[in-house]
Order: sequence, then structure tokens, then C-alpha cells
Amino acid sequence: MKKVIEEFHDYLAPRLDTYEQAIYLYIFRHSRLQDKEEITIGFKSARRKMAFGVGEKGKPMSENTCYEKLRSLESKGCLHILGTERDGTKIRLNLPAEIPGLISEGKIATSLGLEEMDFFNVQENRLLILHREGNRCFYCLRALNLSNYVNEHVTSRPEGANTYRNVVAACLSCNNKKGSTSAEDFLRGLYRAGHLSMEDFESRLSALQSLRGGELIPIIDDSKKGTV
Repeated sequence: MKKVIEEFHDYLAPRLDTYEQAIYLYIFRHSRLQDKEEITIGFKSARRKMAFGVGEKGKPMSENTCYEKLRSLESKGCLHILGTERDGTKIRLNLPAEIPGLISEGKIATSLGLEEMDFFNVQENRLLILHREGNRCFYCLRALNLSNYVNEHVTSRPEGANTYRNVVAACLSCNNKKGSTSAEDFLRGLYRAGHLSMEDFESRLSALQSLRGGELIPIIDDSKKGTV
């Protein structure tokens, strides 16, 4: 977790006000630090345990301010508010590296060429693939977000096949169903099952050809490219 704390202070904290930092760290302490993907927190009482003296000296933030800052954190991609339950608000917190566009300078190895970059194991590069697909499943075009996607090998990978030519973003359903089926046959199955229209089926086959031909290049900021 040392890396997470460093990334929080170096990249995320400068974008948050004091209340937002306090709430984020409180949720982090009780969820991701404990290896919990989701947590339900009753902020009506929890707010009394954080950020004393930030507003009126010696007093915790108000309930209205707490919920306002929660919504602000969600708008900044720091967390997902999953719903309201009897015990409080259900939340999934995003670590700094999981927030799109947050970590930029120095996080992609500039000494690597594009063909050498690992788009399957390196978190920052994984997000570039999700963005390349326009936040949609490469196969069925279902809308994706940080909590419901995986990176998928188009061809069952020989060593070194984690390149942008063989890695796509996919929904959990397609990832589970595809298995070792070829991408072409899997797309045909989606079309026959009515999950793709003829137009979408043909566009997916074309995208698959472009992918393998190295035409679907992830967008990498010039500041990150180095020798890419």
C-alpha cells in the first residue's frame, strides 16, 4: 500500500479539498486497506470521526457538507456510489491508479517502444485500452466502467502477447463465455444469438482486422511517450 499512499499524495490530494481528502482517506482506511472492494458507511455518524476543525473550529463537517463532498468525489472519479441501504451509503472506492487520466507524468516507462509495452498487467496501460474502446466491450459493445470490465486476450496468449494488438477491454460476460473460442467465431455466436446487429457484427469483424494490423493504437500523451 506504500505505492497507493505515494500516488494519493503526489497526484490525487492536489485535486481535492480538505474535506474530500478526509472522506477519501476514511473510506480507504475501512475498505481497500482491508481488501474490501465495497463498503457501506453511515456518514451521518462517521462524519463525526473525520476532519475536526476544518470548518468552524472544533466541530466536524455538517451532514449536508459530507454528502455534497461525496457527490463531488464521485464526479472526480474517486468513487462510485452504489446505492443507499439501511446501514448507510454503499460505496466502491477507486485507488489513484484506477482513476482515468489522474496519473500521467512518469507512470508509463518512456524507455519502452509501443510494441514492447504491456497492456495486460500494467494498470496505467490497461486503462488506455479501456479508453481506446470508448468504454465499450470490444465484442458486444456493452457500456463499461472501472467496476465492470476486464482486459481480455483476443488470442490465447503465447509469451509476450500483451501488446495493444492482442488486448481488448471486454465485459465480464463476454470474457467468461469466449474462453478459447476464436474471436471471429465468438462474434458470429453473438450475432446469431441476437446480441449484435448485422451492421455491428460487420463493424466488429473490421475492428478485429484493424486490431491485428496494429491500426487501433491507444492514445498516449506526448509527455508519456518518450521513445514510443
